[in-house]
Amino acid sequence: MTTIAPQTTLIERPIEVLLPASVAESQVQAPTRVAVIIITWNRKGYVTSVLQALSRQTFPPSQLDVVVVDNAGTDGTLDHLRDIFRPERVVLNDARVAHEPRFREPIEQAGGNVLGLGSLTLVRNATNFGGCGGFNTGFSYVDAVLDGGSRAAGDRPAFVWLVDDDIDLPETTLANLMATAERDPNIGLVGSRTMDINNRDNTIETTIYFDPTTGLMGDEAPRGHRLEQSHRDWVSRVGGTRGVRYFSGIRDVDIVSASSMLARWSGVKHVGFWDYRYFIYCDDADWCLRFAQAGYRVVLSLDAVVYHTPWHHKLTPARAYYAMRNIMWVLRKVLPLEAQKRALPGWFRRIVWESGKALTHRRLFAAEITRRQLDDMVTGWWGKLDDEGPAFVDVFEAMDRAKLLTPKATIAVMCPRGDMITWGDELRALLSERLNAAGRAGDMPRFVYVVRNDVHDPGAAGGGAPERVVYSTRVRSKLRRQLAFIDRWPDACVVFDQTNDFPLIHSCWNIHVDRRQASRAQVEWGGWMPRIAIGARLVRTAWRAWRYWKNLAPYVSGSRYG
Repeated sequence: MTTIAPQTTLIERPIEVLLPASVAESQVQAPTRVAVIIITWNRKGYVTSVLQALSRQTFPPSQLDVVVVDNAGTDGTLDHLRDIFRPERVVLNDARVAHEPRFREPIEQAGGNVLGLGSLTLVRNATNFGGCGGFNTGFSYVDAVLDGGSRAAGDRPAFVWLVDDDIDLPETTLANLMATAERDPNIGLVGSRTMDINNRDNTIETTIYFDPTTGLMGDEAPRGHRLEQSHRDWVSRVGGTRGVRYFSGIRDVDIVSASSMLARWSGVKHVGFWDYRYFIYCDDADWCLRFAQAGYRVVLSLDAVVYHTPWHHKLTPARAYYAMRNIMWVLRKVLPLEAQKRALPGWFRRIVWESGKALTHRRLFAAEITRRQLDDMVTGWWGKLDDEGPAFVDVFEAMDRAKLLTPKATIAVMCPRGDMITWGDELRALLSERLNAAGRAGDMPRFVYVVRNDVHDPGAAGGGAPERVVYSTRVRSKLRRQLAFIDRWPDACVVFDQTNDFPLIHSCWNIHVDRRQASRAQVEWGGWMPRIAIGARLVRTAWRAWRYWKNLAPYVSGSRYG
């Protein structure tokens, strides 16, 4: 049983310099065995590239035991990888939960894998357990098979390397991670510096620190942090934590990302696996803080580079749900009880406020998902969110079914930013093109752009431009501007990227457009009854959260999953 101690114990001495890559490679001892865990879901092209990159590592690929966990994908990833790489084993895990694996007998392939790896195993999960459950599947397999059975000591892994399926790996990444880990046996986790996969001169993530007073994570050491002065000195030398700069050496930090994270296997067995409640997000941060509490150092190798997509480019209401729900569980585990009592109410109030704001600003399903962040945290609902809002559908077909493509309909387009005016023009052009193609040119609805007064709007004076309703950020202005619609209330409200600060009071359809797939939308009915129902649930959640806070007790884990 793993008990999470209430105080954090960390080694305070930072190491400033790492050997150059060429020297680092020569320091790595070939007999060291490394298990590599890759989690994938419907990205067979990406994971194929990652496996090929592993085969090109300067660290001997023959010392890598690679485990690819296919998280119940539907794009044929497993068959694709089996056909082109000829893995030694293909294993089915038909467990219903990731922390209770049930590995069935492997299907043996003829010969060895074609990549020159020490071994390649494909594990097919019957259920999508998310990144968190996927890595737990991988840990369980390493524990049961690669570190168990009749394997000789020299064939058992000394380290496990966690790798995202959508990164690009330079040839020296693992060599630099290993060189860092072997400098000090008390180093438990080593992370990589992340660079933008679309702008490979730009560093997007280096140091990550945890502020125990707020639970926030950031790239600057907070005031009073044990590494505050060391971090300031380092930043003064290199010029910043991100951007187009020269970075080298290693830094003691609080958190490193699991996009490329090397863990000492003996430390994994001591600290435990990932908290299975998380599904995605904060699981790696939780693990890093648990390693620190166990007395291990968590360090960042600035020379061990990976290329990755910035995480905020993937953000959706559902992903934000995991981030917020899970960080509150992290606080429960790593803060002393009195610190929890001080920190958690601020997070509770923030979630209630954000949910209420979404509710009054034409974002109903986002309001419900935000409410669930808090409700599920205090009631212990773990794993995958069971309702991510309306399905994405073709925007033209959805608006046609809602009887919005008619000259009698009025569509309000919310424009709190200038780019949303352009997006509104593009939406109008798309609808016009589809209506013309269908022989319905006369069915174009009337558009009204609701524009904030600090937005640059050069198109307002153009011929044929939609009518504008201009408002300020003051509540009085927003209420007065409702009168602009009094003679003809909108039949639908278009919100781009879940961003809107104008509380259109009238009931109508809400059309949510994610600009990453601009021809598709999520459509919801924004009537009074759904708004009242969500509001009532929000009040109940606030009451539950207060009772939860009143009854807080020290956190104790009952399993190796933290």
